Amino acid sequence: MTAPVVLVVNPAAGRGRTLLRLPRIRALADGLGLEYEVVQTARPGDATDLARRASEGGARVVAAVGGDGTVSEAAAGLVHSRTALAIVPTGTGNDFARAVGVFGRIPLAVRTLAEGRPVTIDVGRAGHIYFVNTLGVGFGGEVTHENQRVKRVRGLLSYLLTVLRLVPTYQNPTFHLQGRDWEFRGKGVLVEVGNAKFAGGGFKLCPSADLQDGLLDITFVGDYGMARRLPALSMVLMRQVERLEECRFFRSDLVRVAVSRPTYIHADGNLHHVREPFTVEILPAALRVLFPPGFPRK
Repeated sequence: MTAPVVLVVNPAAGRGRTLLRLPRIRALADGLGLEYEVVQTARPGDATDLARRASEGGARVVAAVGGDGTVSEAAAGLVHSRTALAIVPTGTGNDFARAVGVFGRIPLAVRTLAEGRPVTIDVGRAGHIYFVNTLGVGFGGEVTHENQRVKRVRGLLSYLLTVLRLVPTYQNPTFHLQGRDWEFRGKGVLVEVGNAKFAGGGFKLCPSADLQDGLLDITFVGDYGMARRLPALSMVLMRQVERLEECRFFRSDLVRVAVSRPTYIHADGNLHHVREPFTVEILPAALRVLFPPGFPRK
Protein backbone atom coordinates (compact mmCIF):
# COMPACT_ATOMS: atom_id res chain seq x y z
CA MET A 1 0.00 0.00 0.00
CA THR A 2 1.37 3.41 -0.99
CA ALA A 3 1.79 6.14 1.64
CA PRO A 4 -0.94 8.83 1.65
CA VAL A 5 1.57 11.42 0.37
CA VAL A 6 4.24 10.60 -2.20
CA LEU A 7 7.03 13.07 -2.96
CA VAL A 8 8.21 12.65 -6.56
CA VAL A 9 11.66 14.27 -6.51
CA ASN A 10 13.59 15.27 -9.61
CA PRO A 11 17.24 15.43 -8.48
CA ALA A 12 18.22 17.31 -11.66
CA ALA A 13 15.73 20.15 -11.13
CA GLY A 14 17.01 23.59 -10.21
CA ARG A 15 20.44 22.84 -11.74
CA GLY A 16 20.81 20.00 -9.21
CA ARG A 17 19.87 22.09 -6.16
CA THR A 18 16.73 20.09 -5.43
CA LEU A 19 18.63 17.40 -3.53
CA LEU A 20 20.22 20.10 -1.37
CA ARG A 21 16.73 21.25 -0.39
CA LEU A 22 15.32 17.80 0.22
CA PRO A 23 16.50 17.47 3.87
CA ARG A 24 14.69 20.71 4.74
CA ILE A 25 11.55 19.55 2.93
CA ARG A 26 11.62 16.25 4.81
CA ALA A 27 12.16 18.04 8.13
CA LEU A 28 9.15 20.27 7.46
CA ALA A 29 7.03 17.25 6.54
CA ASP A 30 8.17 15.36 9.64
CA GLY A 31 7.31 18.37 11.78
CA LEU A 32 3.75 18.23 10.48
CA GLY A 33 3.50 14.53 11.22
CA LEU A 34 2.91 13.66 7.56
CA GLU A 35 2.95 10.04 6.52
CA TYR A 36 4.88 10.14 3.26
CA GLU A 37 7.40 8.40 1.06
CA VAL A 38 10.04 9.77 -1.30
CA VAL A 39 10.73 8.48 -4.80
CA GLN A 40 13.25 9.92 -7.24
CA THR A 41 13.21 10.26 -11.00
CA ALA A 42 16.16 8.96 -13.01
CA ARG A 43 15.25 10.03 -16.55
CA PRO A 44 12.68 12.08 -18.50
CA GLY A 45 9.20 10.62 -18.19
CA ASP A 46 9.81 8.95 -14.83
CA ALA A 47 7.64 11.44 -12.93
CA THR A 48 4.62 10.40 -15.01
CA ASP A 49 5.13 6.72 -14.25
CA LEU A 50 5.86 7.32 -10.57
CA ALA A 51 2.80 9.53 -10.14
CA ARG A 52 0.56 7.02 -11.89
CA ARG A 53 1.83 4.16 -9.72
CA ALA A 54 1.33 6.23 -6.57
CA SER A 55 -2.24 7.01 -7.58
CA GLU A 56 -2.98 3.37 -8.41
CA GLY A 57 -1.52 2.45 -5.01
CA GLY A 58 -4.00 4.69 -3.22
CA ALA A 59 -1.98 7.86 -2.59
CA ARG A 60 -4.07 10.87 -1.59
CA VAL A 61 -1.48 13.37 -2.83
CA VAL A 62 1.46 13.27 -5.23
CA ALA A 63 3.82 16.19 -4.68
CA ALA A 64 6.09 17.18 -7.56
CA VAL A 65 9.38 18.30 -5.99
CA GLY A 66 11.15 20.10 -8.82
CA GLY A 67 10.36 22.61 -11.54
CA ASP A 68 7.64 23.05 -14.12
CA GLY A 69 8.81 20.07 -16.15
CA THR A 70 8.49 17.78 -13.12
CA VAL A 71 5.07 19.21 -12.33
CA SER A 72 3.93 18.64 -15.91
CA GLU A 73 5.14 15.04 -15.99
CA ALA A 74 3.55 14.23 -12.64
CA ALA A 75 0.29 15.84 -13.75
CA ALA A 76 0.23 13.63 -16.85
CA GLY A 77 0.18 10.59 -14.59
CA LEU A 78 -2.74 11.92 -12.54
CA VAL A 79 -5.15 13.18 -15.23
CA HIS A 80 -8.71 11.99 -14.50
CA SER A 81 -7.63 10.33 -11.24
CA ARG A 82 -8.79 10.99 -7.67
CA THR A 83 -5.23 11.72 -6.50
CA ALA A 84 -4.39 15.40 -6.05
CA LEU A 85 -1.23 17.00 -7.38
CA ALA A 86 0.79 19.29 -5.11
CA ILE A 87 3.82 21.43 -5.95
CA VAL A 88 6.99 21.91 -3.91
CA PRO A 89 8.89 24.35 -6.14
CA THR A 90 12.63 23.74 -6.40
CA GLY A 91 13.16 24.23 -10.13
CA THR A 92 14.44 26.98 -12.39
CA GLY A 93 11.32 28.81 -13.52
CA ASN A 94 8.60 27.54 -11.16
CA ASP A 95 5.89 29.26 -13.19
CA PHE A 96 3.06 26.93 -12.19
CA ALA A 97 3.96 27.50 -8.53
CA ARG A 98 2.90 31.12 -9.13
CA ALA A 99 -0.50 29.92 -10.32
CA VAL A 100 -1.12 27.87 -7.18
CA GLY A 101 0.29 30.37 -4.67
CA VAL A 102 3.44 28.61 -3.47
CA PHE A 103 6.13 30.34 -5.56
CA GLY A 104 9.24 30.86 -3.41
CA ARG A 105 7.43 29.50 -0.34
CA ILE A 106 8.63 25.99 0.39
CA PRO A 107 7.32 25.93 4.01
CA LEU A 108 3.85 26.87 2.74
CA ALA A 109 4.13 24.32 -0.06
CA VAL A 110 4.88 21.55 2.44
CA ARG A 111 2.10 22.71 4.79
CA THR A 112 -0.26 22.53 1.83
CA LEU A 113 0.39 18.79 1.65
CA ALA A 114 -1.41 18.50 4.99
CA GLU A 115 -3.84 21.41 4.92
CA GLY A 116 -4.36 22.24 1.26
CA ARG A 117 -7.69 22.46 -0.52
CA PRO A 118 -8.19 20.33 -3.66
CA VAL A 119 -9.26 22.38 -6.68
CA THR A 120 -10.16 20.84 -10.01
CA ILE A 121 -8.39 22.51 -12.96
CA ASP A 122 -8.12 22.13 -16.71
CA VAL A 123 -5.17 20.48 -18.48
CA GLY A 124 -3.77 21.19 -21.94
CA ARG A 125 -2.83 18.44 -24.37
CA ALA A 126 -1.05 18.30 -27.73
CA GLY A 127 -1.15 14.69 -28.87
CA HIS A 128 0.64 12.68 -26.19
CA ILE A 129 2.06 15.86 -24.58
CA TYR A 130 0.28 17.24 -21.51
CA PHE A 131 0.78 20.65 -19.89
CA VAL A 132 -0.78 22.48 -16.95
CA ASN A 133 0.88 25.85 -17.47
CA THR A 134 1.76 26.88 -21.05
CA LEU A 135 2.96 25.51 -24.36
CA GLY A 136 5.30 27.81 -26.26
CA VAL A 137 6.06 27.74 -29.98
CA GLY A 138 8.90 29.57 -31.74
CA PHE A 139 11.07 31.89 -29.67
CA GLY A 140 9.88 30.40 -26.37
CA GLY A 141 10.93 26.93 -27.49
CA GLU A 142 14.31 28.21 -28.67
CA VAL A 143 14.85 29.92 -25.31
CA THR A 144 14.03 26.68 -23.49
CA HIS A 145 16.49 24.80 -25.71
CA GLU A 146 19.32 27.28 -25.28
CA ASN A 147 18.63 27.78 -21.57
CA GLN A 148 19.71 24.21 -20.94
CA ARG A 149 23.28 25.39 -21.53
CA VAL A 150 23.13 27.97 -18.72
CA LYS A 151 24.73 26.35 -15.68
CA ARG A 152 25.75 29.03 -13.21
CA VAL A 153 22.52 30.99 -12.75
CA ARG A 154 18.87 30.00 -12.45
CA GLY A 155 15.37 31.41 -12.37
CA LEU A 156 14.39 34.50 -14.33
CA LEU A 157 18.03 35.60 -14.69
CA SER A 158 18.96 32.45 -16.60
CA TYR A 159 16.08 33.02 -19.02
CA LEU A 160 16.99 36.70 -19.44
CA LEU A 161 20.57 35.82 -20.33
CA THR A 162 19.32 33.33 -22.90
CA VAL A 163 16.86 35.83 -24.36
CA LEU A 164 19.59 38.44 -24.77
CA ARG A 165 21.80 35.94 -26.55
CA LEU A 166 19.05 34.94 -29.00
CA VAL A 167 17.55 38.37 -29.75
CA PRO A 168 20.11 39.41 -32.42
CA THR A 169 19.98 36.19 -34.47
CA TYR A 170 16.47 34.74 -34.19
CA GLN A 171 14.52 34.65 -37.45
CA ASN A 172 10.75 35.02 -37.08
CA PRO A 173 8.72 32.19 -38.66
CA THR A 174 5.20 32.42 -40.03
CA PHE A 175 2.45 30.94 -37.85
CA HIS A 176 -0.92 29.65 -39.01
CA LEU A 177 -3.46 29.33 -36.19
CA GLN A 178 -6.95 27.86 -36.51
CA GLY A 179 -9.55 27.81 -33.75
CA ARG A 180 -13.04 26.40 -34.05
CA ASP A 181 -14.49 29.60 -35.52
CA TRP A 182 -11.48 31.79 -36.35
CA GLU A 183 -8.24 31.65 -38.32
CA PHE A 184 -5.08 33.75 -38.23
CA ARG A 185 -1.84 33.77 -40.19
CA GLY A 186 1.14 36.01 -39.50
CA LYS A 187 4.88 36.28 -39.15
CA GLY A 188 5.95 36.68 -35.57
CA VAL A 189 8.30 36.01 -32.69
CA LEU A 190 6.27 33.42 -30.80
CA VAL A 191 2.96 31.85 -29.96
CA GLU A 192 2.16 30.93 -26.36
CA VAL A 193 -0.81 28.67 -25.62
CA GLY A 194 -1.78 29.12 -22.00
CA ASN A 195 -3.78 27.25 -19.41
CA ALA A 196 -2.11 29.54 -16.84
CA LYS A 197 -0.59 33.02 -17.10
CA PHE A 198 3.20 32.77 -16.71
CA ALA A 199 6.06 31.23 -18.69
CA GLY A 200 9.84 31.48 -18.88
CA GLY A 201 10.44 32.21 -15.21
CA GLY A 202 7.90 34.99 -14.74
CA PHE A 203 6.94 36.37 -18.17
CA LYS A 204 3.18 37.00 -18.09
CA LEU A 205 2.47 35.89 -21.64
CA CYS A 206 -1.16 34.81 -21.21
CA PRO A 207 -2.53 37.47 -18.86
CA SER A 208 -6.19 36.43 -19.04
CA ALA A 209 -5.68 32.67 -18.70
CA ASP A 210 -7.88 30.90 -16.17
CA LEU A 211 -7.22 27.38 -14.92
CA GLN A 212 -10.94 26.60 -14.70
CA ASP A 213 -12.60 28.24 -17.71
CA GLY A 214 -12.36 25.32 -20.13
CA LEU A 215 -10.44 27.42 -22.66
CA LEU A 216 -6.92 27.93 -23.94
CA ASP A 217 -5.58 31.49 -24.11
CA ILE A 218 -3.40 31.99 -27.21
CA THR A 219 -0.96 34.91 -27.43
CA PHE A 220 0.72 35.81 -30.73
CA VAL A 221 3.70 38.20 -30.48
CA GLY A 222 4.14 39.88 -33.87
CA ASP A 223 6.87 40.48 -36.41
CA TYR A 224 9.35 42.42 -34.31
CA GLY A 225 12.77 42.72 -35.90
CA MET A 226 16.04 42.82 -33.97
CA ALA A 227 15.87 46.53 -33.13
CA ARG A 228 12.34 46.29 -31.73
CA ARG A 229 12.60 43.00 -29.90
CA LEU A 230 14.27 44.25 -26.73
CA PRO A 231 11.69 47.01 -26.11
CA ALA A 232 8.91 44.53 -26.85
CA LEU A 233 10.38 41.90 -24.55
CA SER A 234 10.82 44.54 -21.87
CA MET A 235 7.08 45.17 -22.04
CA VAL A 236 6.46 41.44 -21.66
CA LEU A 237 8.82 41.33 -18.68
CA MET A 238 6.94 44.24 -17.11
CA ARG A 239 3.74 42.19 -17.61
CA GLN A 240 2.25 44.59 -20.12
CA VAL A 241 2.02 42.33 -23.14
CA GLU A 242 -1.52 43.60 -23.82
CA ARG A 243 -0.07 47.01 -24.71
CA LEU A 244 2.07 45.72 -27.57
CA GLU A 245 0.55 46.81 -30.88
CA GLU A 246 1.61 43.74 -32.84
CA CYS A 247 0.21 41.17 -30.43
CA ARG A 248 -2.99 39.24 -30.96
CA PHE A 249 -5.01 37.34 -28.39
CA PHE A 250 -7.37 34.44 -29.00
CA ARG A 251 -9.36 31.92 -27.00
CA SER A 252 -10.54 28.47 -27.93
CA ASP A 253 -10.95 24.99 -26.52
CA LEU A 254 -8.88 23.77 -29.47
CA VAL A 255 -6.26 25.34 -31.75
CA ARG A 256 -4.33 23.91 -34.70
CA VAL A 257 -0.80 25.31 -34.99
CA ALA A 258 1.37 25.26 -38.11
CA VAL A 259 4.83 26.84 -38.36
CA SER A 260 6.69 27.67 -41.58
CA ARG A 261 9.81 25.78 -40.47
CA PRO A 262 10.73 23.03 -37.99
CA THR A 263 10.93 24.53 -34.53
CA TYR A 264 11.28 23.77 -30.85
CA ILE A 265 8.28 23.91 -28.58
CA HIS A 266 8.15 23.70 -24.83
CA ALA A 267 5.33 22.23 -22.77
CA ASP A 268 5.81 23.50 -19.21
CA GLY A 269 9.52 23.73 -19.97
CA ASN A 270 9.79 20.19 -21.35
CA LEU A 271 11.37 20.44 -24.79
CA HIS A 272 10.08 18.94 -28.03
CA HIS A 273 10.94 19.41 -31.71
CA VAL A 274 8.12 19.62 -34.26
CA ARG A 275 8.13 19.48 -38.04
CA GLU A 276 4.41 19.05 -38.75
CA PRO A 277 1.26 20.97 -37.76
CA PHE A 278 -0.23 19.90 -34.45
CA THR A 279 -3.43 20.43 -32.48
CA VAL A 280 -3.65 21.68 -28.90
CA GLU A 281 -6.82 21.07 -26.89
CA ILE A 282 -8.08 21.69 -23.40
CA LEU A 283 -9.26 18.89 -21.11
CA PRO A 284 -11.77 20.59 -18.80
CA ALA A 285 -11.69 19.76 -15.07
CA ALA A 286 -9.19 16.96 -15.65
CA LEU A 287 -6.86 17.32 -12.64
CA ARG A 288 -7.16 17.86 -8.89
CA VAL A 289 -4.51 20.25 -7.51
CA LEU A 290 -3.85 21.20 -3.89
CA PHE A 291 -3.99 24.93 -3.22
CA PRO A 292 -2.85 26.58 0.03
CA PRO A 293 -5.60 27.46 2.51
CA GLY A 294 -7.35 30.65 1.38
CA PHE A 295 -5.95 30.53 -2.17
CA PRO A 296 -7.09 31.25 -4.87
CA ARG A 297 -8.96 34.28 -3.59
CA LYS A 298 -11.99 34.27 -5.81
